[in-house]
Amino acid sequence: MKEVLVDFQPVGRRAQVAAGQTILAAAQQIGLALGSGGLTAPCGGRGLCGRCRVRVAAGDAGEPTPAEKRFLKPEQLEQGYRLACQAVIQGPLKVEIPPESMLGVQQLQVEGLDVAVVPEAPVKRYNLPLTRTTIETPRPLWQQVAGELEAAYGLDRPEVDFNLALATEPLAAGGSGVVTVRGTEVINIYAGRPAPPPLGLAVDLGTTKVAGFLINLETGATLAADGIMNPQIAYGEDVMARLGYALEGEAAYRRIQEVAIEGLNRLAATLAEQAGVTPADIEEAVIVGNTAMHHLLLHLPVAQLARAPYVPALTTPVEVKARNLGLNFSPGAYVYLQPVIAGFVGGDHVAMILGSRLDEARKVTLGLDIGTNTEIVLSYGGKMLSCSCASGPAFEGAHIAQGMRAITGAIAAVRLSDDGREVYWESIGGAPPLGICGSGILDAVAELYRTGVLNASGRLDLNHPRVRRPAGGGPAEFLLVPAEETGIDSDLVVTQKDISEIQLAKAAIASGTLLLLEAAGLTVDDLEEVVVAGAFGTHLKLESAITIGMFPQLPLGAFRQVGNAAGTGARLALLSLAERQRGETIARRVGYIELMTRPSFQDVFMKLLLLP
Repeated sequence: MKEVLVDFQPVGRRAQVAAGQTILAAAQQIGLALGSGGLTAPCGGRGLCGRCRVRVAAGDAGEPTPAEKRFLKPEQLEQGYRLACQAVIQGPLKVEIPPESMLGVQQLQVEGLDVAVVPEAPVKRYNLPLTRTTIETPRPLWQQVAGELEAAYGLDRPEVDFNLALATEPLAAGGSGVVTVRGTEVINIYAGRPAPPPLGLAVDLGTTKVAGFLINLETGATLAADGIMNPQIAYGEDVMARLGYALEGEAAYRRIQEVAIEGLNRLAATLAEQAGVTPADIEEAVIVGNTAMHHLLLHLPVAQLARAPYVPALTTPVEVKARNLGLNFSPGAYVYLQPVIAGFVGGDHVAMILGSRLDEARKVTLGLDIGTNTEIVLSYGGKMLSCSCASGPAFEGAHIAQGMRAITGAIAAVRLSDDGREVYWESIGGAPPLGICGSGILDAVAELYRTGVLNASGRLDLNHPRVRRPAGGGPAEFLLVPAEETGIDSDLVVTQKDISEIQLAKAAIASGTLLLLEAAGLTVDDLEEVVVAGAFGTHLKLESAITIGMFPQLPLGAFRQVGNAAGTGARLALLSLAERQRGETIARRVGYIELMTRPSFQDVFMKLLLLP
């Protein structure tokens, strides 16, 4: 039977498996059905429970079986949903594992810095007696509210959200209510039932991960925080792939927008449940994301964003009714999106600068928000200059032979001794290793170089006892974990191609750093501080990044790992109109350079492929 490539998302595992077997069997073969963050199949794969639901995003998995027709609705089957224990692999597949079908937990970076701010939210609450109506001549509630606000609080000609006006009923004399006002617009009414505190949602809409924070807008307290994988992963791991999918046609664009909205609604529901409220209580939201995520969410034109010179359709701040996006918040709630700077530097970068206070740095400071796309900002002498570099998905475990995302069973740390003969590793959750995630592969490459198993060009030493060539031929590989110690019954290795992927990623980041410094008339010697943000930036070992030349050769004390600074910035913009204005000022202040147009880029990049 021929072998075909099956791509499991969002865990990021790819494997060549035999066609003709079920998706569940393939998942079991590569260790994704063993309590490892992969598929759950309580009935043992007999089609009796319907719990192993997956979505076939691309490829052929045969015709639905009677069991699938019993557990899945026709519209679900049309959308590609299948039971993994029933769907048979016919050819290459891309398989999306929904959260409810997963065991294990994805390691998501939600929290960032705590920055003190005085709450000054865009929404305000008013207590109204609503006594101006009479039983004989009741008026619609929205008319009562407008009159009371004007009479009791002096608001000039308050308006009422149209949908809210349609939804409210007349109220008899003696009623009371709590009203939420945004500017001069009434966006929510609690009449006849207790009102929770005013609630806001801050979201960092990342290419891979989505972090959300439910906030009390009066006190600034975070009531719940959680994260999910961005469900758009099924349509491409990087922004260019997703833009390409959206450009296939209006139906494709609508689908990739809808899955993002579905994910945001799911995250909001989870947070609301944790806080004992409902998503309909959310009265304001702030969403930050890179320019592609921003455009895809708003359904803006993206053709010009997908090709050079990568021009955004819109760079100014956006305020839009949540319901117009399909978000299930309060009737008149608004969503605010921070301005973007350039084609690959978006509102999440603005939020990162805001959240880490890089705009007020007194030292020459480099800020890196590391991801599939890495945004870099240089703050110096009251100025800021930024760029974006395509560091690629290797730090998410993609394009690595046995790479995977940071879930249970992923090797996250590696240490070598005895000139690379002894290997010490740590896996997430302490489980038998199934693969290696970004921090693990970075450690492995750094340790291979430190112990002399790699030379400066990144080539493995073929005479080393743990270096070998595969039985079927191909590039050299380093034995990391023998089969008997893994959870997949096969060796875990670091291949020559894996090393090249890390070299490409580190060269991209190092090139961006040097060219930013060059544009500012500075050198590495002028750098005084480096701020490292983002999920991968939080979990990586600084020593490893310095060893391979990804980060400048500075003392460890010069580095500051700040977690999800973009999430912090989103929370600040949600809580404070002053912070929102500060973010807009940052977007106007930051200069931008396009690396690909710099004459020296190719030369610098090629030199930095070498290990230092």
